[in-house]
Amino acid sequence: MDAVVCNTVLGVFGLMGRLGEKVRDELGLAYYSYSRVEGGSGPGPWTVIAGVNPVNVPRALEAIRGEIRRIREERVPPKELADSQAFLVGSLPLRLETNEGVATAILDMERYNLGLDYLQRYGDLIREITPERIQAVAQRWLNPDAYVLALAGPPEEETGRGSTRMGADFL
Repeated sequence: MDAVVCNTVLGVFGLMGRLGEKVRDELGLAYYSYSRVEGGSGPGPWTVIAGVNPVNVPRALEAIRGEIRRIREERVPPKELADSQAFLVGSLPLRLETNEGVATAILDMERYNLGLDYLQRYGDLIREITPERIQAVAQRWLNPDAYVLALAGPPEEETGRGSTRMGADFL
């Protein structure tokens, strides 16, 4: 749960969290920038995805790494954490609107031994996460200097302009 809240702050909430705010809105380096964390019974990748003009890739990557450093080094302010928690709690009913959403919730409850009352406890579990726990999970799982970078897009000579989708898995 801590990683989910950390990821929401980093690259989901609002216009895609801190990453969207910095890389897209403030610096204008990407068409979009967001993160996602995946895992199962063991660790999985923590991925950052950005749609970037090829000339902006180095600057966008440095800005992304800067936001990862920031979430590792600085505690999330209480209001930013509360907003992300409210977003997660408030979006739970939307995730349960479809059969697929309900099935996924039941599968997760079984797979991770969350208990049959997990959906009733979900809000409390999210709200009990502190800035210290966010920082601890970021320090454990996000390293701005250890990542796998993948770039995808048509060559510039084919389009007359470059367009690159950038994805980085932080290890």
